[in-house]
Amino acid sequence: MGSASRRHSLTKYPISMYMAMQTTGKNTTRTTPMASLVVPTPTVVPHTVGDTFRVKGLTLTDHLFELPLDYGFNESASADDASTINVFVREVIATSKASDPGFEPKKLPALLFLQGGPGFEAARPAESGGWLAEACKQFRVFLLDQRGTGRSTKISLEHLELVCGDDDAKKAAYITHHRADSIVADAESIRHTLLGAETKWTLLGQSFGGFCITRYLSASPTGVRAALYTGGLPPLIRETNAAYDTYQKLFKRIKTQNEKYYRRFPMDVARVLEIAIFLEETGPQKTPSGGVLSTRGLQALGFSALGVAGGFERLHYQLETAWEVPDTQLSYNFLKSVDDAHAFDTNCLYAAAHESIYCNGNGAMSNWSAEKAYNELVGTEFDVEFVIGSNLDGSSSQTPLFFTGEMVFPFMFDEMPRLKPLKNVANILAQKTNWSTLYSADNLNSNAVPVACASYAEDAFVDWDLANETATEIKGARVWTTSEYMHSGIREDGANIFSKLLAMARGEDVVR
Repeated sequence: MGSASRRHSLTKYPISMYMAMQTTGKNTTRTTPMASLVVPTPTVVPHTVGDTFRVKGLTLTDHLFELPLDYGFNESASADDASTINVFVREVIATSKASDPGFEPKKLPALLFLQGGPGFEAARPAESGGWLAEACKQFRVFLLDQRGTGRSTKISLEHLELVCGDDDAKKAAYITHHRADSIVADAESIRHTLLGAETKWTLLGQSFGGFCITRYLSASPTGVRAALYTGGLPPLIRETNAAYDTYQKLFKRIKTQNEKYYRRFPMDVARVLEIAIFLEETGPQKTPSGGVLSTRGLQALGFSALGVAGGFERLHYQLETAWEVPDTQLSYNFLKSVDDAHAFDTNCLYAAAHESIYCNGNGAMSNWSAEKAYNELVGTEFDVEFVIGSNLDGSSSQTPLFFTGEMVFPFMFDEMPRLKPLKNVANILAQKTNWSTLYSADNLNSNAVPVACASYAEDAFVDWDLANETATEIKGARVWTTSEYMHSGIREDGANIFSKLLAMARGEDVVR
């Protein structure tokens, strides 16, 4: 934790007042009513420059900033809390540029990368490659460990106990400070501190990083030179019940991915059924971490396997090692792979805050929306009881059991050891109704920032239809729709995707 004294201006303005201040420098408001977004005034904050080191092709410099925990977005989340946290940023420059004695880093335009999540730190480059190598040809790149992750003040079970004791309500309130509005407020003060108030940066956002960009364009567009999305346009930005409606759509996407998976690996229909029947007959099996594997946990192996490059293959290889003794004992290797299938043990913020990213004010609560959508799939391939019954009725054809996708369910807080202490915290967050407003469609309708979006037609993480609805709300946004890549496109072919988006944003790839 940082100092208890807040050295950051937390005066709260409606977006209309904030934008007027940016253009006129006066505390005046527009007469036209706009969305009531709370936007803290960005300021220069305490900043420490850390180590500089090299990996192949890149020179990296560490930065640490002291920022307020609470920007006052959530009324019930201790708005008078003066605590500070640390936020970590890694600056990346091509070594070919940095090794030039006459090189001046500040003359390069800046690019901020916003990682997917919520609750994941930025990648740690081992060498130059992919989108990062391409970006470093023109930019100095800043990799942000979003608050609560990586080398920023990290949310872990231990940290929550340290700052909140055993008070679950306080833990829930603490987690509310880690949404896109706070991340963007951090980024704005970091920009002011590193670049100066008048210098804009380009944004590149993957998945949840695109949700953060949409907040940025809604609340603080004057800091943005251009915005590049990769699979991250948030859905239903005008809707109250975005979480539930989104998961209903995503289950249809996941159904398609399951059908494709079983076409690729038809032998796994029987394999998965055998495991499911075993688990139903013998009960959940203990895993090496101290957790258990149930049929719901078996279905959840699709979490990061369906809809990403190489995911089908990883899942198939995982399942083929399932048995130590066929139909009698699951293998240690398989049960260990079940533990490793999710990152909840190291990134518990991802599980606790996952559905909150869809809550856009107006009294909306997430209310375990993925679970609600799942429970409505009775009599389908997602229904374990139905599938097992169908395969025991003597029919010659087998009904496959479908995997679920990137969704967080209540059972995970019972079966995964590192999530068990957060079960009540997660329930409190699921029932919270007074979330802050993240986006303003009205402000996006008058957007003046160049925007380019890669939208993946078969994305199982961000529904393509809903993403494109949002794109139409962002004035001037150009959308490149492709079925060539999955949600993980930036990892598969990052250099080409980045180059195309940048050309679109600059108008070099002309509208046709």
